[in-house]
Amino acid sequence: MQKISLYIIFFCILFGCTSKPSKVDIMRAEKARKDSITYVQAQQNLRYSDSLLQVLLPQAEPLMKSFVYSKDTVAEDHGHYVHRLLQTSSNTARNFLQAYISDDRKASIQSYYFGSQSHQQTAIRVTSGEEYIEKTGSNHAFNVEGWHEILTVTDDDALQILAFIANRQDYPIRVQSQGKQSIVYALNKQEKQALADTYQLAVLMRDIDALERAMHVADLQIQKYEKKHTISK
Repeated sequence: MQKISLYIIFFCILFGCTSKPSKVDIMRAEKARKDSITYVQAQQNLRYSDSLLQVLLPQAEPLMKSFVYSKDTVAEDHGHYVHRLLQTSSNTARNFLQAYISDDRKASIQSYYFGSQSHQQTAIRVTSGEEYIEKTGSNHAFNVEGWHEILTVTDDDALQILAFIANRQDYPIRVQSQGKQSIVYALNKQEKQALADTYQLAVLMRDIDALERAMHVADLQIQKYEKKHTISK
């Protein structure tokens, strides 16, 4: 009751009313108050997100120099960035781990298998010392001058593997491709650095995307309020 009375006093002072305002008038005043708070918060969010964005963008720019961009305009909806050291063309006829970031800013890891017979990959396990991380994925196989298989791990699972490698790149790391048999190989120093760089870029691009989305939402709220305020004048 006291709260309503305060709104009545505020409304009367603001609009100079001589009689008790109606419930509709009070509701309008409350709606205007909430809209004003949302407007101020949106302005603050826009400034804050933009200030963070100006910090993150310069961090991503030098990293991007180590990556190449490619897109199959027929088969792919999104192109992707891959570290120069992890390109498929540089790693033919061998087992290796590749990571990339699509231009919609999602990370993926691909476990490449090459051999004389089917392996039927189902999962990859990355081990360092006594610690390991294991993830399943979807497998694609084909036979061209040998048996090729590509197991793809996406999104958060891919980021978790990359984080595991990035946090242990100074130590020996083994990759185990699990399928009909267990195939184990070690990551060399260059591969660990390339995968750690991919993780760093993936996190930066994810954070940049979140800030840009937040700025877009804040900008829409500001435009909506200012348009409504202009019309009401």
